[in-house]
Amino acid sequence: MSNVDNQPAAGTLLKTTLITAAAAIVVTVLFVLPAEYGIDPTGVGARLGLLDLGGIDRAQSDDEDQVDAPRMIPGTYPGIPDEFDMYEPEVLGEPFSATHVTAFRTETLTINLDLGEEVEYKAIMRQGDAIVYSWKVNGGVVYTDFHADPGEDAEGYPEGYFIRYRESETGSSSGSIVAPFDGNHGWYWLNIQDNAIEITLQIHGFYESVGEVYRGTQ
Repeated sequence: MSNVDNQPAAGTLLKTTLITAAAAIVVTVLFVLPAEYGIDPTGVGARLGLLDLGGIDRAQSDDEDQVDAPRMIPGTYPGIPDEFDMYEPEVLGEPFSATHVTAFRTETLTINLDLGEEVEYKAIMRQGDAIVYSWKVNGGVVYTDFHADPGEDAEGYPEGYFIRYRESETGSSSGSIVAPFDGNHGWYWLNIQDNAIEITLQIHGFYESVGEVYRGTQ
């Protein structure tokens, strides 16, 4: 009799446990994930304003990658058209395609930096000009800030305005840019090694000139 009497109690306990676990999962998905982690798979968190709580927690996080993340200016690639006429294709213009009146250029430059020395090299480019570049340190790493500015006499820009393409500490870098505006586009390098270094820069594309514009010591 005792075994028979215990069966309903055991079944009730199991049922209660399953209901409790299910309720905990629902609470976690609907409320905890949006409020604590900004994850909102159901959309309830957004409607209840819980995502704002998660945003505050994330902003106060010690994760430097989140706090100091750069503000990126997104670009847009052409989408896939719903219809296509093979006799009248779309014409893809700047910045994806451009015809230049100036000749294609290519240069290889050698930049020497003593201990603690800094230097800045800039390519003068017009809006829509494109370059492909590659540079490498002969040994070790260097601090670099790859950026651009429209020039001191440019009209309409805030004082001291510039944009950054990339900031890093590395021994080499390769890439390409399409100039977003007329002006100076190039690299600042700082020797952070305990010895003199040599940087080899290769640049190819459409630009007026490239050369050293500043050198100093920290």
